Amino acid sequence: MSEETSAVDAFESNLLHGGSRLIADLSEFFRDYKVDDTTFAIYAKGNTRNKGLFLSRFFAWTVLPNYPVSLFCVDEGKNLLSTERLRVRMDTVIKVIDRDVLKWAWLVVLSNRALSPQIVSFVSRYDRKELGLAVASTTSKQIVFSNNQVGRSIGKQLKLRKALGSNRRWVS
Repeated sequence: MSEETSAVDAFESNLLHGGSRLIADLSEFFRDYKVDDTTFAIYAKGNTRNKGLFLSRFFAWTVLPNYPVSLFCVDEGKNLLSTERLRVRMDTVIKVIDRDVLKWAWLVVLSNRALSPQIVSFVSRYDRKELGLAVASTTSKQIVFSNNQVGRSIGKQLKLRKALGSNRRWVS
């Protein structure tokens, strides 16, 4: 990736090149998706049943459930990320989960500022099973995941840490 890439572009590129393939097949991507007062830099929709080669496709269609899932990414830029601001983002995503009858969703929040101890504590204690939460600082490279299976999968399956990279500099 060039140094002229934004963190959102790098994350989206990682997703488009199969970053979520093991856990979900995200097939529809939208940029600058607006819900109420929140604009999501990335909104992706898909299902848990992935497409693969013949044997893996047969296994997926006969054994695996086919749940609808989504990914939301917000770029806060240099704005101060408070717990109240984060709760508004989370409430918006939960509203979409209920409206679209999703099994679960990921919410990734990117910030150009260092993460406050309040945000780190709030995110690491969050355990609602329908919403996986990750907050990342593109300057300090600190990433915090929610304490649930969906939240931990952001680091393991979506490879957020790899997408943001430790040696990259981001365009604001």
